[in-house]
Amino acid sequence: MFGTYIGFGFRAFRMELGSVIRVVIAIFRTDALFSDAGIAITVHLPNESFHSLGIRTCFRDTNFQMIIHGKLFGGQSFLTFIELAKRYGDVVSLKLVMTGVVVLNSLDAVREALVKKSVDFACRQAKDVVADYASGKNLQSQVHESLKDIIAELSEMEGRVVNLEDYIYKLVYNVICSAAFGVRHSMDDEEFNTLMKVKKDANEMFAQRVLVDVYPSLRFLPLRTKNTMYKITEQFLGIMQRHLEQHRETFDPSNLRDITDHMIKAQKDAEEEGIHDVTSLTDTHLRQIMSDIFAGGTDTTIMTLRWAILFLAAHPEIQEKGAAELDGAVGRDRLPELSDREATPYTEATIHEVMRMGSISPLSLPHATTADTTLRGYQIPKGTWIMPNLWALHHDPATWGDPDVFRPERFLDENGKPVPKPAALMPFSAGRRACPGEAVAKANIFLLLGGLVQNFRFRIPEGEGAPDLTPDEKAGGGASQPSPYKVVMTCRK
Repeated sequence: MFGTYIGFGFRAFRMELGSVIRVVIAIFRTDALFSDAGIAITVHLPNESFHSLGIRTCFRDTNFQMIIHGKLFGGQSFLTFIELAKRYGDVVSLKLVMTGVVVLNSLDAVREALVKKSVDFACRQAKDVVADYASGKNLQSQVHESLKDIIAELSEMEGRVVNLEDYIYKLVYNVICSAAFGVRHSMDDEEFNTLMKVKKDANEMFAQRVLVDVYPSLRFLPLRTKNTMYKITEQFLGIMQRHLEQHRETFDPSNLRDITDHMIKAQKDAEEEGIHDVTSLTDTHLRQIMSDIFAGGTDTTIMTLRWAILFLAAHPEIQEKGAAELDGAVGRDRLPELSDREATPYTEATIHEVMRMGSISPLSLPHATTADTTLRGYQIPKGTWIMPNLWALHHDPATWGDPDVFRPERFLDENGKPVPKPAALMPFSAGRRACPGEAVAKANIFLLLGGLVQNFRFRIPEGEGAPDLTPDEKAGGGASQPSPYKVVMTCRK
């Protein structure tokens, strides 16, 4: 009988063509493969038809219901994988249509793959982020200028109930825009609001983008999400192109104002030296570099700050301890500087705890095996996606004891001095393909959060009860984001 095969970690089973057509029609008509309803298929297999493909699988039952569900690709899939690991072990395999995926749910498994065998697991399914856009005094100066603007704005809202999300976007975007383009935005600036909307829309559609990666045939269907992604990309690249053209019109090689000027100079230098085949210095590549800098320099910082303010507002005693440390080490006459990091171990520990509990990139970026290899005794074919479940590492009771408690002291000794960073703390992943912008991101977060805590006291509005400190189930993007929340600010005198 004519049919097709769909495998999820076991020997592919035959599914009637009519069922496939109905599934494709459902996707085409509703564009809702990732809706809450999902698609459920009941499968009955005899014992002898089970095949694990050489690796432990999460589907060992001979009679079970297979669910293709949005939360497997986005949302809170990292929590689903933890439950599967409890039943089937720390290395769980599944088949996402045409792509084999192995999820690693323990420190030992992650370290073996990303550190001990980093060469075999080093291929990423995404471009490296160009994150070294600024460092040292340059970064510090850009952060301080953005902080001064936002501190002035927030001071005018003292005592009000405020959702700070858009202000955090502005705070972080102005650091990046200053470094890349030499501009800063106000809250009512059209370009700022476009950038913010584009970013939020792109995050929400992350799961749909993953689907096209694992099932390339879908890119030929006129899905609504695909068309929306094209529009989002055009809007974003249009902004990058506009800044590039404006910089060309006012370019002065003796006065390089920002990263865009430096890239234009590199391009012109190559042309003058007769290097015509410079494939990495075309306008298309310059726009991509600008896009990488913007994306890589904003996501981690924005989400970390959103989590940090929520955790600190929910734990005022920790917030006050951090503020007191900043007062003693920095004073009130200037903003925190990078040179203050060694004198503020409690602030650094608080940032580590925010990154652990928030785990903003719970499944990291997918890696892929570059060759046939082994992992914990199992054969892993070349091209298999490897997803380290960092959320599982950061919330493992065996490692942390009380993983659901916000406690910065876990990163300090009895004298308040920093302890060596635990191996299980991997907010930027690990190994050869760890985030290259880790040092810059940490410095950025220290300066921004330190400046906010130095100047403001954040508290939960009266009458709202205890805040929700778990990730937002409705958030897209495969990221761990806090549910929308509001705080009341008072200025520290």
